[in-house]
Amino acid sequence: MKPVIVLQERELINRVKSGDQAAFEQLYFQYAGKLTHRLLHLLKSEELAQDILQDVFLKVWENRDRLDPELSFGAFLYTIAGNFCKNSFRKALSQQLYEQHQGFEEAYSPIEQQLDRKDAELALQSAMEKLTPRQKEVFTLHKIEGRSYKEISELLGISTNTINQLMQQANKQLKAQFITQSLLLAAILLS
Repeated sequence: MKPVIVLQERELINRVKSGDQAAFEQLYFQYAGKLTHRLLHLLKSEELAQDILQDVFLKVWENRDRLDPELSFGAFLYTIAGNFCKNSFRKALSQQLYEQHQGFEEAYSPIEQQLDRKDAELALQSAMEKLTPRQKEVFTLHKIEGRSYKEISELLGISTNTINQLMQQANKQLKAQFITQSLLLAAILLS
């Protein structure tokens, strides 16, 4: 009796390859129960098992032109289902690691934050020493003290266009300094 089932399955697969939805539904009902049982055993979640079951058969339908009637359709389904399960486990592990990392960042020590802030302030002060006195003055008033261009213009008696130019020059120099420092640090760490 088994050869008749194999012949029927081959015929169904050939019909599915040509886009026959009724044949696809027959294969679905023939294998869905067994596959669901296996997925429940692996995943321990009925909702996830149903999602993966639907994904497996959707993949079969989307790739129906590649079906080989000479190969075991059941083994093909179990292989696809296994791959979906592995991907599901990877996603869950990745999510768990991400959440643990987030928890680690939230537990970040205030002492370490203060040390990082002091290092950043020292690096900024060192870089600012290379600015012209006027660039340093405008940069300090605007970025550190939080004054507007208009306030700085009134305070120093220079136009807002000049302030804008000085800020652009200062930003450009500071950025170049930080890039140079980063490259130097990278070179020291890599040697």
